[in-house]
Amino acid sequence: MISKDTLTNLTSAIESITKYRDTDLVERDEWGSITFDSVKPHITYAINTTLLLADMPLKSLTDHAAHELQSRMPAVADLFDRIDSFGIEQGDAAAIRDQIAHQVKTDVDQMHALYSRWIPYLAYQRGDITSNISKIEDAILAANERLEDAKTHQETKKEEVNRIVAATRDAAASAGVATFTHAFDKEAKKLADESRKWFWGTIGCSALAVGAIVLLYLWPTLPAEATTWQIVRNAFMKVSAIAVLFNGSVWCARMYRARSHQTSVNRHRALSLQTFQAFVEATDDSRTRDAVLLAATKSIFANVSTGLVGERPNVEDPSIQFLEIGKNSME
Repeated sequence: MISKDTLTNLTSAIESITKYRDTDLVERDEWGSITFDSVKPHITYAINTTLLLADMPLKSLTDHAAHELQSRMPAVADLFDRIDSFGIEQGDAAAIRDQIAHQVKTDVDQMHALYSRWIPYLAYQRGDITSNISKIEDAILAANERLEDAKTHQETKKEEVNRIVAATRDAAASAGVATFTHAFDKEAKKLADESRKWFWGTIGCSALAVGAIVLLYLWPTLPAEATTWQIVRNAFMKVSAIAVLFNGSVWCARMYRARSHQTSVNRHRALSLQTFQAFVEATDDSRTRDAVLLAATKSIFANVSTGLVGERPNVEDPSIQFLEIGKNSME
């Protein structure tokens, strides 16, 4: 191990460099534009690394290792002394500056080669490497725990988001069904009001037609000496009036029947949507929902037989298309 005298000499050599830690060796006001800025990294490295070495367990070194570390310190310390005492009044100050700077680069580079061999060993002896490895391992474990916590949190949030999305879709579907149910019901009420108007129109035209028949039968009368032309003209006028009123009655009756049919169809669709919504809310099974949706689709969009108008068979069953649309809205 290192001897007491060797350790004292090494400590003294270290102090000869570290004493400049608070001294500006790069530029000073009295130097003017002449500075040592070109070797600033070398000066900083030499001082900071020697300070680091001073905190190392130097007693772990051998005499040979201590002499090797110390071998470049006096030269670097001497250069720092020359820089500290440098002045521009000396002969060719720029040339002296360049000479000192060149020597600083050379000696500090050699010092770096020695420091890089022994400082890691001393750091290991002090326990820095072991401590850092332990800290890194602890940091890795902590990071893994946080990662697992983050994964668990993410899964929890994902399930929560999925529940929110599902609830939103169900609410949107229910709102859509309620909207269309209201629309069909509103249309049915509107058509019912129109059908009542056409019904009274039919009654009115029929009454006018009956009244016209009775009136025209009694008036006007033809004289006994009426000609054939007068008879034909009188008959044509009566028949025309009765025909107009009769056709008006038939037209009003047809419009009443059509409006009544449309009222029944829209009420049927509103009730079908309400039934569909009730069945969907009563089950969570997707296949059951699909079956209910298919049945509701056929019931809503197929031709509804009311007995009020002539029926014609469906040319194409659109239920499959509406089933796909409904399935997409429920997903």
